[in-house]
This record gives sequence, structure tokens and C-alpha cells, in this order.
Amino acid sequence: MITTTSSWKKLVALGKEAPQSTLSELFLGDAQRAARNTLHLNFGNGSLVADFSKQNITSDVVDALLELAQEASLSNRRDAMFTGVPINTSEGQPALHVALRAPSTHKIIVDGIDVVKEVQQVRRSMAEFATGVRNGKIVGATGKPFTHIINVGIGGSDLGPALVWDALSCTLKPSLLCSFVSNIDPVEVEKVLERHDAQQTLVVMCSKTFSTSETLSNGRIIQQWLAESVGDAGVAQHCAVVSVEPQRATSAGIAFAHSFNIWPWVGGRYSVSSAVNLANVVAFGSDVFDDFLSGMRAVDEHFVETPLAKNIPVMMGLISVWNRSILGRETQAVVPYSSALRLFAPYLQQLIMESNGKQVGSDNVAVATQTSPVVWGSVGTNSQHAFMQMLHQGTSVVPVDLIGFAKTQATHGDAHDSLMANMFAQAQALAFGAESTEPQRTMPGNRASTVLMADELSAQTLGALIALYEHSVFVQGCVWGINSFDQWGVELGKKLAQKISQQITQGAPSSDQDASTSQLLQWYLKHQ
Repeated sequence: MITTTSSWKKLVALGKEAPQSTLSELFLGDAQRAARNTLHLNFGNGSLVADFSKQNITSDVVDALLELAQEASLSNRRDAMFTGVPINTSEGQPALHVALRAPSTHKIIVDGIDVVKEVQQVRRSMAEFATGVRNGKIVGATGKPFTHIINVGIGGSDLGPALVWDALSCTLKPSLLCSFVSNIDPVEVEKVLERHDAQQTLVVMCSKTFSTSETLSNGRIIQQWLAESVGDAGVAQHCAVVSVEPQRATSAGIAFAHSFNIWPWVGGRYSVSSAVNLANVVAFGSDVFDDFLSGMRAVDEHFVETPLAKNIPVMMGLISVWNRSILGRETQAVVPYSSALRLFAPYLQQLIMESNGKQVGSDNVAVATQTSPVVWGSVGTNSQHAFMQMLHQGTSVVPVDLIGFAKTQATHGDAHDSLMANMFAQAQALAFGAESTEPQRTMPGNRASTVLMADELSAQTLGALIALYEHSVFVQGCVWGINSFDQWGVELGKKLAQKISQQITQGAPSSDQDASTSQLLQWYLKHQ
């Protein structure tokens, strides 16, 4: 157990000393602190810098964290993931999202099959399909070209594609417009359909197994809507499915003319580099998707090849362990200073909390420490007029990731300068605070933040940012000894919802239902 190691004991002792050494004092005592705690990554035409100097760390803390990584066998576990070892032990399969962006010359053999070769084949099919839709060779049932896409999915089948669309459509002009439907609430899907012409709408339905109730419900509503305009026989021509087993969509009553494979060894929250992103491949073109994957690949290579002390996702992950498990900080905020990344915090909520929000380790024994923080956030500068007050003067210390970009494609560059000035100022104010003769105006400072900066928000940069957090999550899971790739906590609610749905259909709760749920069901049925 990691909590019995010498490095963990060192960190616990250092954690007791941490409040006594403020960031102001640490900077005053070390002229090289900023430089020593800043890491760099170059990729393609871009670069990224990660400044950890405003975290509550010292050189002793960093040394102990790196020792902890060694005692957690981080390097060996990382290599096992990249080579296809079944590290998802509870489901008996690999976690091979890295294969989705591996070079075509690379080989990863799983059960005698080169999965990289399979991935490349699907990518070629996606590119051909995207080109056909974009140039008007693939059209709807009435012969009209597609102008809009509706992506149907939930969890990773929605959060990833929606993030990519939101981020890239701010700087790139798509050939088709995308909408996203995820919630089973019929208000959402009906409002989306009101804005679309069925004859020119392509529907992409993403589900690993086509057993997810939200996706099936929305898919059936949309297919009925299509049939009213193009006829039952024409529905399939408007639909593409992305699934491990596309035939399950047929069994579920979903008609489709186009299908693209994903694999059971990729969890939904890690699937943004797969065919789950088909809507954006069509909207922006396969070249943009290739750029996105190249950014992810650059971080993959950095994660594998760079020594741990200079490895950005490694240090991100280890510092998160320090904050959560040693310093007891229960939440983590993410504040991108870019409106294009307004969906980044929701995306990271699933990635981080679904991966590491667990209390039992891979050895089926209860963990002995705190695991995933609660992740939340919003864009700057909006957040400064919402929750930053609490971050500066509240009773809880919340580590913050601040994300910014040196360049903007907007014409008003002076406004972008002001945006970045605000980000730098927030990091400074959190770290160093401000004294006042009036207690209510005093800012205590010594509040931790990490600043991530990139040249500009491009497809490549977006891919790199996502991969950084993917690998940071993996690092944390390794240290805590948990399986970051299953999500059994999602399943119970689904099963109970199915039983309760049957009781709603029957018009009464079952006799074995608990008193509270029974009462609520009766009220609901009475007031429908």
C-alpha cells in the first residue's frame, strides 16, 4: 500500500510544514524558483509551458513526489499501458486510447491483432466519409446535401465532441454546423430539432453497446422526426453509428447506412481521439482531425520519453496527489482564459472524477487515502465575477489550473492582452495576496495555482491539452493504486432507473420499494 512507503511518510511530514512556508517567502528565498518549477513542451508548430512555481511545493516536496512515483512503479505501469497490457483489471482489458493516435508505423499487438492497423483503417474510412459529405457526393434521401449534423451520445460520446466543436468553431469555419443532444430530457432534443431541416441533417449516434437509455431514447425520437420528412425507407441514409458492435443499433431499432468501429478497450471519457469525434471530422475535415491527434501524440511521446522530473503530465499528476491526499484539498478549479474552452471544465469533470473517484483499489482493498478531488470551473474573466472571491478569501484552499494563450485570431488584440493580464493577475493575487489595515480587504495569499500557456488555441494545442490531463489522471491513479479505467459507480443508477421506469409504466411503485422513493413516485404519478 502506497501509504506505507517511505516517500509517503516524508510527504506527510512535509505537508505539516507546508503552511509555515508561504509562497511569498519561498519566492523571496529562491531567485530561481520560477525557472526551476517551469516545464516546457514543443510540438509541431506550437509550444506549451507549465508553471508550477505557485504551487505549495519545495524542492524537498518535489523530490519526495518523484520518489513516490518510483515506489508506485509509475514508469512500468505507463509502459504497460502503451504496450497493451490489460491494466483495466476489473474488466480484463487494456486501456489503449493512446493507440488511437499512435503513428501508423507503430504496432501494438492485443490478442494477436495489431490494433494500430485497425485504427488506421477506421481513420481512412472516416476521412473518406467526411470528404464525401463535404463535397456533396454523400447526400440525404431526397438528394439534398447535408448542411447540419446532430451528434447523439452521452458522457464521453458527447462531452468530447462538444468540447472540440466549441473550441475549434471559434477559430475555424466548419463546412457543416453541429448540434449536440445528450440528456434524456425530451425538451433538449425537441428544441434542437426545431432548428434543423431533416432533409439536410446528418445524424451521428455514438454508443459503445447501444444499451444506453439516453442515446436510444434520443435516437428514436430523431429517427421518427426524420421519417416524417424523408419516409421510413430514407431514414438510414441520414444516419451513421459509432459503436463496438454496430449490429446492436439494428437490434435496438436504429436504422443507419454508415457505421464506424470503436473498441471495448477505450473508455468513453478517453474516446475523443476515436470515431466518436466523427461529427467534427466531417465538419472541419480530416486534416484538422489529424492535427488534433498530432497534438495528443506529441504529449504521448513526451510522457513516455521525458524523465519524470521534466515530465509535464507526471508533475501535474503528482502535484494533484500532493494537494488532495497530503494537504487535504477537496476540490480543484479549472479556469481557461478562453471562451472557446467554456466546455473544458465539464469535460475534465468526467475525465478526472469518473476515472479516479473511487474508494477501492485495484487489489479490491479499500484505499487508505483521499482520491479524486471535486473538479469544477468556468472561463476567465467570467469566473472573476462569480467564484474567485471564495478562492481569494474563502475558508477553503482550492488549487486552480489557469490556462491561457499567447495569440488570438480575434481582431481586437488589445482585448486579448487585457484577458491575459487578468489571468496573470489572478495567479499573482492567489499566490501573494495583499495586506490591508481593514481585515475584510486583506487577501491572505498562499493559494496554489498552476499556469498552462500555449502559443494559440489550435486543433493541435487542444489535443495536447486533453492528453496532458489524460496522463495526469493516469499518474494519480497509479499512485493511489486504483483502476482509472472502469466506472462501476455509473452502473447502479442505470439499473435502478430501469426498474423505476417499469413501475412508472405500471402506474404504481412496487411493494418492495423504499418508503421515500415510493412516496415520490406516487406524487409524480398523481401530478403528471
